[in-house]
Amino acid sequence: MKILNKILLLFILFFLSSFIFQSKEINGVFRFFTTDNIGNIYAITAKNDIVKYDRNGNKKAEINLKVFGEITSIDAVNPFEIYVFYRDYGKIIYFDNNLNKLGETDLYSSLGKNNIQAVCRSYDNGFWFVDSETLKLKKCDKKGIVQTESVFLSTLSDSTFIPQFLIDDGKFVYLKFSNNKIMKFDGLANFISTYKLPQFTTFQLKDENIYFKTNESYFVLNTITFEISKFQYEFEKKYLNIRNEGKTMYLQDTSSIKVVYLKD
Repeated sequence: MKILNKILLLFILFFLSSFIFQSKEINGVFRFFTTDNIGNIYAITAKNDIVKYDRNGNKKAEINLKVFGEITSIDAVNPFEIYVFYRDYGKIIYFDNNLNKLGETDLYSSLGKNNIQAVCRSYDNGFWFVDSETLKLKKCDKKGIVQTESVFLSTLSDSTFIPQFLIDDGKFVYLKFSNNKIMKFDGLANFISTYKLPQFTTFQLKDENIYFKTNESYFVLNTITFEISKFQYEFEKKYLNIRNEGKTMYLQDTSSIKVVYLKD
């Protein structure tokens, strides 16, 4: 009878496990983090270390270039060439997938520009930035040669224009320029549309859907239909940052990044 009860208990535990999300926690205080499309994590510490973890939470690499000051943003759309933007020093530093430095672009010496607020990688291995003097979106090669540019962005907005974040998903370029608006451009910097959302902090692009986090929850905007829906996951609390890569969720709080592996 005892053996039968043990077998029954094991069966119940196995059955329940198929409905329970497996997870892993990366302990640490991080300013922010991003992910690449194969699930690697790039976390920025309070000391501006860049720490790379794989999707299982294993530490793979770490680097700190204190001479460049505070990291503004990190672009890992291409997991084999990571772009790190240091706004205060006007530099983009390029790293390989092991965080070895590949090169850099000094925005002042190559463009004669300072006070650039937002930068990201372009699909053809150059970079996009918002020119703070002309308020135009521009794409350059790594030498700073301008290849294309938009019209004056101020003519496309009825509110104060403050560039906050840029991302190129390989098809379109998205620019967050206020607490609740994103502009969409094609690869030639032609304006397509503006999305007005509930006030949000961070966002991510997946298959032409915009995933964005508000103070309350996590939502998905379909950029074709403009429909907004709540992401189907029961969050146990509020998080500082949320990202997803396929069947993996990444949840940052004040003391860790939790990696949750979703069931099919």
